[in-house]
Amino acid sequence: MLGLPTEDVAKSVEITNARRKRARIPAIYFSIGLLASLVVVFAIGNQNFLSPYNLNTIASYSAILLLVALGQMNTILIGGIDLSVGGLMSFISVVFIISLKTIGAWAFPLCLIIALLVGFVNGNILTRIKIPSFIATLGTGGILTSLALLVSPLPVDLPSAKYGLLDVVNGTWFGIPNLLLLTAAGFVFFQVILRYTSAGRRIYYTGSNIKMSWMSGIDIGRTRNLAFVLSGLGAGAAGIMLSCTQFGGDPTLGNVYILQSIAAVVVGGTALTGGTGGPVNTMIGALILGVMENGMNVVGVDAYFQQSILGLVIIVSVALTFDRSKTAVMK
Repeated sequence: MLGLPTEDVAKSVEITNARRKRARIPAIYFSIGLLASLVVVFAIGNQNFLSPYNLNTIASYSAILLLVALGQMNTILIGGIDLSVGGLMSFISVVFIISLKTIGAWAFPLCLIIALLVGFVNGNILTRIKIPSFIATLGTGGILTSLALLVSPLPVDLPSAKYGLLDVVNGTWFGIPNLLLLTAAGFVFFQVILRYTSAGRRIYYTGSNIKMSWMSGIDIGRTRNLAFVLSGLGAGAAGIMLSCTQFGGDPTLGNVYILQSIAAVVVGGTALTGGTGGPVNTMIGALILGVMENGMNVVGVDAYFQQSILGLVIIVSVALTFDRSKTAVMK
């Protein structure tokens, strides 16, 4: 600063401080503002957007997306990613419906155990074989999709005589859909794990600075495994619930949720670099995508143009949440 007038120095400091203040604004505030703006725009575009029926449609779509996104969130918080959620949902979908025909309600815990095991395998491929999560889960996702097609090449329906088994998800409790109640329970579960347990804090620490976490005595391998197990749990639960609402399974059912789950986490304000974000952010992100998906259809936005809008929202969200200090060079 030598040679600069005092006034110039003061202005420079003031600009720097202003930039730092803007940088400290939590990303979730931008997400909440985006959600509110979308609701207002779509409500103006079509008066039926805020009708009880349409709001229930948005809530049902967002609920299933939220579950798989809550699982995905854990892998992103440690700085990884899980591309196997789509294949896992598809596999769980067909196995769940086929199992219901033979073992009845035992299909619920069976499929959740399968999902946990898949998450455990993903975590160990990362921590023991040392393959990046992007490649590891891309591979396991492809394997699971193939297995789903081998189990049932075509969509499989549940006989109407077995519909009663699906009331766990499709029923209501005091007028509130069980789908929403179960999703709320899932949200509370992930919130408690991440915010009020030492395991959850280790996930945040590992994502914030893996080297410092290791030097502090944190078991990095176990923490990463836990994150992927939780991701498997979220995808498995979402696959079961989606199958229940459709009264059948589909070997390609989960494909769309790969991008959607990542988008929900990122749009909600959870940083792809890890260590920042959480369940509340992910819930806001899932609602944003639910509102966008429904609202663009309600107001008549061209289906081909919808993906462009979603892509733009994702780019802007990453720009707002990406911690560039953790990445010296953009690749």
